[in-house]
Amino acid sequence: MRKTTYTESAHTADPTQSTADASLATSGLPNRLMTAFEVAEFVGCHEETVRRAYLRGLLVSQRFGVRTQRYMNARANSLAESMRRARERREGRLANAYAEQGYAG
Repeated sequence: MRKTTYTESAHTADPTQSTADASLATSGLPNRLMTAFEVAEFVGCHEETVRRAYLRGLLVSQRFGVRTQRYMNARANSLAESMRRARERREGRLANAYAEQGYAG
């Protein structure tokens, strides 16, 4: 592993793109492959939920070796939106069930 990082020289630097702004996509996600933990942190769930979403086909991933898997951020926004809708449906069903039982809340 390299311990030295090389900075871009002045004559090859691209002045139109700043490094801090370029690393973030327009959605607020980094413009790179993300770990399950990073996707879970963005979506607001557990990282095992992210792995299950991949198994269901909701996320696209890239494998690196036997144990490492990175997820593409293009689908993380749609996963976050679908989880938000599911949470709203679940809360709506609970509110309806409480209303039918006569609970005031």
